[in-house]
Amino acid sequence: MADPSRPSPLSSLIGVDVDATAERVYRALVSGGPALGPDLAGLLGISVEDIETAIGALRQVGLVDMADGGKISAVPPSLALEGMVAQREQQVRAARTALDELAEEYRRAREVQLSNGIEIVRGRSEIGSWLNGLLLSAKEQMRMFAKPPFAVFGISETDTEREVAGRGLRERIIIERTVLDEPAAEKDLFASLDRGQEIRMVQSLPAKLLIVDDSIAIVQLDEGGHAHSEVAVVRAGGLLDCLVFSFESLWRSAMQLREALGRRVDPNLASPKDLADPADREVLMLLLAGYTDAAVAARLGIGLRTMQRRVRRLMDLAGADSRVLLGWHARDRGWL
Repeated sequence: MADPSRPSPLSSLIGVDVDATAERVYRALVSGGPALGPDLAGLLGISVEDIETAIGALRQVGLVDMADGGKISAVPPSLALEGMVAQREQQVRAARTALDELAEEYRRAREVQLSNGIEIVRGRSEIGSWLNGLLLSAKEQMRMFAKPPFAVFGISETDTEREVAGRGLRERIIIERTVLDEPAAEKDLFASLDRGQEIRMVQSLPAKLLIVDDSIAIVQLDEGGHAHSEVAVVRAGGLLDCLVFSFESLWRSAMQLREALGRRVDPNLASPKDLADPADREVLMLLLAGYTDAAVAARLGIGLRTMQRRVRRLMDLAGADSRVLLGWHARDRGWL
């Protein structure tokens, strides 16, 4: 049975300066009526000292009164909270107005180019701020093209990404094959998949891209190297629609690295039955364990050239142009 003293995930008084403990106390008084401090402590499993601190905080904001016999009673919520909530709403509206004014002043001060929903942002620091801000503003989903070199934003987990992952957004990333050559790429990619990101891979990508909620995007304008210094911020309109269309088109044809949580590998991809010869599986396992071609050949009792032809056939079967990509393909399709 739900504890009536605990707020739901979508209900909280923190916006009117009431912390979690004080809110539990207030909710208990609302649902249970006037009570003594020690009784509340026993009911809620909180120390008497913490109850007294919570009561003091609640009295300060006018949410409780002292009743007969030293009992504490809740002031009616509509009477106590209506004015505070209205005041906070007014403050938020004022903050939104100030944000719009400051954003416009910021653009003017830096001579940022803004035309038909397109804003040019320059400098690694400014680009990083925009990326983090957009990720934190996401409400439903994010899409990304990721390709090295990574100067501002990469595939390794950041504090911002951890915060975003906790909100249950759908995160889809298309990576360029060269990402697999990056240091610690395999570890970072598996960590991303484990926290719920959906990742697919293509041979090459045209540019780095981040799309948030079908409402705004950042796309690379320069060469995107370690001197990464210029992006376009694209708001709702025809160009953003084109970016979304490009992502979705490429997503459908891209190779899924590994089965994502709750999803199946695309049916058009190769399946485990493609490995008719059991020795192929052993070859793959030995190669991924770090054995050289010569060592694998000796272990299987075949010639080196026969071994190399077998690997070449496996790469052709996987549509892979490198052994690294063959390894990803083998794991993705259940060949191991």
